[in-house]
Amino acid sequence: MPVIELHSPEPSPGSEVLQRLSAAVTSHLSMPAGQCWVLWRQVDEGEAYRPEWADRSSGRAPIGFVTCKESWSREQVGAVLRLLAGLLATELSVPEQEVYLTARRAAPGELLVRGGLWDGEQTPAPVVAQPIGTVVGGRREVADDDWGKERAVIRLDAATYGPEALFGLDSFSHVEVVYHFDRVKVEKIETGARQPRGNKDWPLVGIFAQRGKNRPNRIGVSRCRIVKVDGLDVHVEGLDAVAGTPVLDLKPYMTEFAPRGGTVQPAWSTEIMRAYY
Repeated sequence: MPVIELHSPEPSPGSEVLQRLSAAVTSHLSMPAGQCWVLWRQVDEGEAYRPEWADRSSGRAPIGFVTCKESWSREQVGAVLRLLAGLLATELSVPEQEVYLTARRAAPGELLVRGGLWDGEQTPAPVVAQPIGTVVGGRREVADDDWGKERAVIRLDAATYGPEALFGLDSFSHVEVVYHFDRVKVEKIETGARQPRGNKDWPLVGIFAQRGKNRPNRIGVSRCRIVKVDGLDVHVEGLDAVAGTPVLDLKPYMTEFAPRGGTVQPAWSTEIMRAYY
């Protein structure tokens, strides 16, 4: 459970801002909501010195300390620090380059969690995924239906991949695309049950019993037709992701991965999918 301590000569921006910071970090780390503490300490004028703090016109950005698990990788720590710096700059209207953050690693036996010392086994380590590419073209606005004829391009990150990463993909008819619902705001994430699309005529079902985008890790999976592969570009039809969506993985669809035996689904799901494609 990360603990974020922020120090500034300015008063606290309020619980709503701190709550948004906490929610963003837990979402990024794929942790349950409420497992990140954010503390704000207002520093007296004579208690600490930083050149920028002497000049009120600079915005007086905070300095911060992030306590995390010793097992976090360098990449995980860096990703959280960069995320926080960007969020603080936005929330507090200060230059991002003036936000100073550092990490403190807590080893097993050094962190008290729910009355007991953390032994390294109580919570899973966070998983940080880097996009392999981006959706280019196609639909620009989020909508629920009529995805069947939409055409778009999945463009791999040229700084990391070459065309050889896609060799042979064009011999398959379909590809499974794993992507991130990056437009879903953290405060809109669902962790319990809801009526799909807010439709009162449909039953209350758990977030893991539906395919809505407001899910805890905001991960989408789409199976679409491959039109062609051109260099780093995969042209597809029927991808239900909008332009700019980060793509996390591509997998060729193989017949053997289809469900074995017949499938069963409730009536509301058949109704919700009637006009989807």
